[in-house]
Amino acid sequence: MMLDVRGLKPPQPAVMIMEALPKLEVGETLEVIGDKPFVDLLPKLEDAGYEIEVGEVSGFFLFKVTKTEESRELSIEAKECDDKLEEITEETNVAKLLKAYPESLKILVKYGFSPLENSMMRKTLARTINLRQAKKLIGMSDERFKEMMEELKALEKV
Repeated sequence: MMLDVRGLKPPQPAVMIMEALPKLEVGETLEVIGDKPFVDLLPKLEDAGYEIEVGEVSGFFLFKVTKTEESRELSIEAKECDDKLEEITEETNVAKLLKAYPESLKILVKYGFSPLENSMMRKTLARTINLRQAKKLIGMSDERFKEMMEELKALEKV
């Protein structure tokens, strides 16, 4: 199976990889070609028992993931979190925020975090990223981030 994720903005390549992995049979390889190295996924895939091969071809990164007998479902699950957060800060994990304040999804989407509308993204990427990292990922301005944080913090008072 082959995926071409060149030109796609994060987190789309990770989502496509996560969606393709369960379709692999033991011994099959998923080949992914992209603009950037896949450093964030490598340790998670290795821990889950997949064989990993990384290379560079004509200025692009080639990433091969082979399912083995030992491979298990990739789990990027966050530990169960409290229903209440102590405080919403830029270091707050996105999945934890969504669990504590489900209404925060509308605010996040309004400010450009539209990938969170996809349930797969909420199950995968949201669990691995905090608000500051998400801001950087979508290239949000500091001013807009401050506005969003104020709206999110207002949820704490409800």
